[in-house]
Amino acid sequence: MMPMKRKLLTFAAQLAGATALLAPTISSAQIVVVPPPVYHYERLPPPRHGMVWHSGYWRWAHGAYVWTPGVWAPVVGEPAPYQEVVVAPPPPAPPPPRVERLSADALFPFDKGSVNDIRPQGLADIAQIAARLRANPFGHVEVRGYTDRLGTDAYNFNLSQQRADAVKAELVAQGLPAEKIRAEGLGSQDPIVQCSNGSRSSVIQCLQPNRRVEIVTYLSDQPRW
Repeated sequence: MMPMKRKLLTFAAQLAGATALLAPTISSAQIVVVPPPVYHYERLPPPRHGMVWHSGYWRWAHGAYVWTPGVWAPVVGEPAPYQEVVVAPPPPAPPPPRVERLSADALFPFDKGSVNDIRPQGLADIAQIAARLRANPFGHVEVRGYTDRLGTDAYNFNLSQQRADAVKAELVAQGLPAEKIRAEGLGSQDPIVQCSNGSRSSVIQCLQPNRRVEIVTYLSDQPRW
C-alpha cells in the first residue's frame, strides 16, 4: 500500500505543477535570454583601391537574429594615386546583441501599461537587468514592446508603446542614461507562436509568448551604412 500511496502523491504533485503552468497568472517576469547565434564565417575579399571593408555583423530584427553581410565603403580622405596605400586589416565585427525577453503578462496587469502598473516581481527583474548594464559598458539598448494579435492594430500598437516606455522609464530610474535607450512599440508584429484553434480562452493562453517586452543590448554601436 505504501508504494501505491507514494505514486498517488507523486501524481498529485505533478498534476498540481501542470495546473500551475497553465494558470494565466504568472508570478515572475522570467527573464529569458535568447541564445546568441553561432559563429558566422565570412571570407575576406581581395583589397580594393580606395575602399575599406566593413565586416558583417549580427543584428536583432523581426524577433530573430539576422546576419548583415559585410560591405565596401570609400576611404575618407583617399591619398593621391601615386602615393602608397597601406591597407589596414578590417576592424572586428561587433558582437551580437544580447536579447532578454520578459513576459508582458508578468510585467503588467491586463490592459495596463504605465510605469506605476509594473508588478513587484517585474520591477525586481528590471532592476536585475539594470544592475548588469550599469556594471558593463554597452553601446545602446532597444526596449521593444509586443502584444498578441487580438484586438485592433491601433490598440495593440498603443499598448505595446506604453509598455516599452514604462520599462525604459524604470531602467532610467535605475540609473541608466536615457539617451542610450530607445523604446518602441511593435504591436502584434513578429509573433513567436501561431494559435488559431480552440476557445477564446485557450487561444489567449496559447498566444502568451507573443505578449512580451524585449530588452536588446548592443555591446557596441553597430555600424550603419
